[in-house]
Amino acid sequence: MAPCLPFSPFVEIGWRLDKPFWGQGYTCEAAHRIFDCAFTEIGLEEIVAFTTVSNYRSERVMKKLDMVRDEKTFLHPGLEADHPLREHVLYRLKRSDFV
Repeated sequence: MAPCLPFSPFVEIGWRLDKPFWGQGYTCEAAHRIFDCAFTEIGLEEIVAFTTVSNYRSERVMKKLDMVRDEKTFLHPGLEADHPLREHVLYRLKRSDFV
């Protein structure tokens, strides 16, 4: 069973691309299509994305997508207390903010 995150329940968007495809806009293009479907066809109210505090590239994508960062970070419950990647940032996009 997956650990419960402090903002559960939620619908998450995520991405992982091979390095040769970084910085070419593929992630933002795909995410916009997913947001459109999720908000207009499915009727979701909010989508979240999260990453480690050290993953600046992923966080930059979240900002480009007009997602809003939560003020506080959170400790991922699926990682050991002393794990260097345990601290995460959370971004949200509400349907009312999707353009």
